[in-house]
Parts: sequence; structure tokens; C-alpha cells
Amino acid sequence: MRSTYAKFVRLAVAAVATTAVTLGVAASPAYADLFQHTDGFEGDPAAVWEFHRSGAGSGAFEIGAGTAHNGQNNAILTTSAGGWSGVGKLLTVRPRTAGHSTTCGGGFFVRPLGGPAVLNVEVIDPVSWTYLALRTVRVTDTAWRRHDVATYRDGPTQVFMRISLLGGSGPVRVDDMAFQCTFFR
Repeated sequence: MRSTYAKFVRLAVAAVATTAVTLGVAASPAYADLFQHTDGFEGDPAAVWEFHRSGAGSGAFEIGAGTAHNGQNNAILTTSAGGWSGVGKLLTVRPRTAGHSTTCGGGFFVRPLGGPAVLNVEVIDPVSWTYLALRTVRVTDTAWRRHDVATYRDGPTQVFMRISLLGGSGPVRVDDMAFQCTFFR
């Protein structure tokens, strides 16, 4: 009888230990890390930002003009029917660790100057020049508002973040870009 009881106790202890280890692993906290890049066109914006356009689109920096959302500088985009203009910059995202999933996104503050504006907020793969994420927004007021792109997962380590003003829209001021990636295990 004693050996049967001892055997039962050993099996029960083993079962409890196995359950505790399994629950400990399942209940361990998830690992998350954050990469963030912000740029408000301060310093020398022409050294890191690029203007793109098609047709009658144009862009410029307003340096110390008192028109920025924050800081001293911002960009301004204009266009007319049939054209577009954009401002963007190349970003290097910290490489993710093998086995970690990444979710990224970002946006810009925009202030229309007169009339409605249609904008694309874009994250582009600079190797294939294809969209990783794209959001088209229509703005009708003249207040500074942040407009973000939809998030995307597990992208490349270099991306081109851009905002574009689409043809027929009134001019807009652009400032305070923020881009971030969250890394999960």
C-alpha cells in the first residue's frame, strides 16, 4: 500500500510541476520594443527632405516664417488640376530581431490654406517604389490636424515616408512628421 501511495504522490508532484512550468511560460509577459522617428523640418530640411511633383505641382520650405505647427520651419505644397506635389524622406528602421513581428505607421500635421485638399499619406518601399501603406484623406477646414497612414506589418528596414497633395486641391502646410514601429515577440 505504501509503494502505491508513494507512486501516486510522485505522479501528483510531477503533474503539478509540469502545470506550473506550462503556466509560467504561457503567463510570461510579451516582449515589445519601439522605434520612433520624428522630424519637424527643423535644422536644414533640404538636407534630408525631397520634393516630388508631377504636372503643375510644387513644394518649398518655409524657414522661420512663423507658419509652423511647432518649431520654426515647415513645408508648403501646391498643385493644380492634373498635377500633384509631395514631400518625403528616406528612413532607416532599426532591423527587427529574427522571430519578431513588426507593425509600423506614421503621419504628418497638415493645415490647408484655402479650400478643400485631398492628400495621400504614404509609406513606400524605396527598392520597388511600391506602397507599403497608403491613406487618402480629404480635409475641408483650415486647422492643423494630424493625418496618419494605415499601419503595415513586417516591412523592409528602409522606407520612404511621404505626404502628397493631389491635383485640384488648395495649398497646404505640412509639419511634424512622426513614424514608429512596434516590435513584438
